[in-house]
Amino acid sequence: MTDPSPTPAPANASPGPGGPEDRDPVIVRGYPKVIFFWPLWLMSLVGALVVGEAPGGHLGTVWMCIFAFNLLVISFDFTELVSLLVLAVVGLLVFAGLYFDFLPLISDFFRNLGVTMNRPFYLCIFGLLTLFYVAVFIKTRFDYWEFRHNEVLHRRGLFADIKRYSTEDLRWFKETPDVLERLLADSGRIVLTTPREPHPIVIDNVLRISKADEEVADILGTKRVTLR
Repeated sequence: MTDPSPTPAPANASPGPGGPEDRDPVIVRGYPKVIFFWPLWLMSLVGALVVGEAPGGHLGTVWMCIFAFNLLVISFDFTELVSLLVLAVVGLLVFAGLYFDFLPLISDFFRNLGVTMNRPFYLCIFGLLTLFYVAVFIKTRFDYWEFRHNEVLHRRGLFADIKRYSTEDLRWFKETPDVLERLLADSGRIVLTTPREPHPIVIDNVLRISKADEEVADILGTKRVTLR
């Protein structure tokens, strides 16, 4: 889902007490897609806490289903239209299953699947994902975007290399191209365009995308009108 029109930044912000120039800069961070694996991370923790020395039950099957769902999320873009089509197909299959009575076959398949993992497996997956999340957290402290009322800074690296972009003629779009990613992490992307750069600047997987978009509009001194 994309905002219907880009939001321009004003060429000159009006000075005054409480104006955009008096506010703290807005920090925007882009994250890798591994952040969408948090359901698997939590499920691995649950498995490590619940499973005994002799694994059994349906915990392994549930883990595999969550793993498959996470792979689906990062492999395809579920736009609003695609999501509606998927829901329609699932609803049709459920209706057909009730009418033709083949749903018990599906439930029996999952019930008899018998996927089992032991505690060390769950601990290894939980530990690996935890290490990745710690590494991502550290990386995003040294690679982020800083929005000020008159410029946008991209800080990168241990020694804080900086690339500056003027807000004159700057436009940005808020995009939420994937419904599942939005549901899992309230994420989207911010696209910046400026005549001084040959290509658009894309900040992917921004968490709390709506809040970030509002703060960027606020710091740049842009007022929005919502039609109802």
